[in-house]
Order: sequence, then C-alpha cells, then structure tokens
Amino acid sequence: MRKNSSSGGIFSELATAILKHGGVVYGAAYEDDNYVVQHICVEEERELSHLRGAKYAQSNLKSSFFDIKERLRTGQEVLFVGTPCQVAGLKAFLGGKYENLFTIDFVCHGVPSPLIWERYVQYRAEKDNNGTMPININLRSKKTGWSRYQYSNEYQYENGKMYSARSDEDLFMRLFVGDYINRESCTNCHFKGYERISDITLGDFWGIWDVAPEMDDNKGTSLILVHSQSAKEILEQLSDRIILKEVTLQQASKQNPSMLVSSPAHSKREVVIQKCLDGEFDELQKYFEKNQTSLKTSFTNTLLRVWNKMKRILTE
Repeated sequence: MRKNSSSGGIFSELATAILKHGGVVYGAAYEDDNYVVQHICVEEERELSHLRGAKYAQSNLKSSFFDIKERLRTGQEVLFVGTPCQVAGLKAFLGGKYENLFTIDFVCHGVPSPLIWERYVQYRAEKDNNGTMPININLRSKKTGWSRYQYSNEYQYENGKMYSARSDEDLFMRLFVGDYINRESCTNCHFKGYERISDITLGDFWGIWDVAPEMDDNKGTSLILVHSQSAKEILEQLSDRIILKEVTLQQASKQNPSMLVSSPAHSKREVVIQKCLDGEFDELQKYFEKNQTSLKTSFTNTLLRVWNKMKRILTE
C-alpha cells in the first residue's frame, strides 16, 4: 500500500475504515484516456487504487456535492477528500452539520491549471509515443525513493515505451513547484493554517529525516493533523495498523510551509503560462536546462519566498 501511495499510505487506511462501515469515499481520479482529473465515488476497497497518488491539476467536482448531500440524508457515511477550498465549498454547500460526514484535506502547494496539465500530457504522448496517449501515469513513483524529494514521474504506454524522470528533472514538476502555473487564486488562499474545517489534514512529512529519522525508511511517511474528535476516534481504531508519533506543529511545518501560507506566483508566471498554452514545452525545457533550475532549487526558492511572506504577515 505504501509503495503505491504518495507518502505513507494513511489515506488508504482511513478510506478502508469508512468503506468497512458501509460508507463511500469521494476523491480525485484520472478520467479514462485523457487524464482529466475528476472526483469520483468509490464504494469498494479494490477501487481505492483510482484515488491513490497525487494528481497535480484541479479536479472537476461534477455532481459530487449533490450526490454527497443525498447520501448523507439517507444516513450513509461519506468520506470526502479534496483541497482545503473544496472541503470548505462542500461544507458551505451542505449548509449544516452532518455527523455521518468525514472530511480530509491536504497540505496544498497550489493547484496547477487543468488546461496546462492536459497540454503537457499530450506533449509527453507526442514526444514519447507518436501521439498515442499513455495507459498509466504515476507522478509519485518511489522507484527512485521518497526521502528528500527523490520520487519520480512515470508515463507508461501500451507498446511498452515509458517516460521516467526524477521529479527534479521533469518539466511539469519544475513549473508546478516553481509557482509558474498555479491558479492565481492559490497565491492568496483563505483555507490554509493550523485551524481547518476538515477533520484531518494529510501530507508528506517532508523533513522527517531530521525530526524523527527512525520513521524515514525511504518508502514514504505521512503527516497527519487532527482537527476533530471523530478524527481522533478513527485513528484509535487504526492503532494496530499504523505507527504513530506525535511532533510539534513547528517541526511539522518547518519544511512544509504550504501548510500555513500561500506560495507567491513566480514573476514570469504569465509568460510561462502563455508558452504552455502555445505548446512551447521544448523551449521551456531548454530554458530550465540552460539555467540549471532543478526541482530542489525551485523548492528552495519557494521556501524563501514563502518564509519572507510569513515574516511580513507576522510583523503586520
């Protein structure tokens, strides 16, 4: 489970607990063939594989809010997993508290443009496989590890061809982590911070190698923020299936500032977005190679921008 999960596999454990109670799980999955990200409903444990793994584009919620409200009215347990703003949107839509609703958001760096994601998948297909779309995309492969951001991106094709690149070498990841292609609204997110309206916030525990190295086996470690009594109870139910260690909020956020504040857009955001829309990915690739801007460098620059923003907020 951990091998096929973005971090430590805690989402699958929480989701399985809900399914075993007769509930359902709503989360982000790839639409068949074109890899558009959309929210779907999962009713069986074997279907959870569709929801595992990171999808770096805004998901289409379609009719999920209406469906969730109807299921809640019938008394069925529902787990909804989404970005912090999507969880807030669901709560606002429902307009009241439902004891049978359990919500999970995650540490969100920002949401890349869904159109640019679609264009990049098409670019990869043309570059790697004469335009034939991949049969599987894994943006968080752990074949190269997980610790210290060592994961890889993989695009698999039916004829056996594969594109594989470390995350610090893949163009889309460079654009995402470098804040070139995220939604403008994400630069001023109102739903970050320690206090959330979700029951649980999940994420990768970046920095676990410094905070608790005994919990870093390079297979992925989950970060969990608990916000409600029901969240505490469900974690207690899983106590025989997980290894849990309490740390301070400062330790948890030190290398994950997106937990607290928004990432400012890169100064060249508008130019880069237009180049993406025009299909000029090769030109962008050459730019990064020329400037030797790796994911690690982009991440470090992002940390500096975010921490500077936090300092300004604290002094105002």
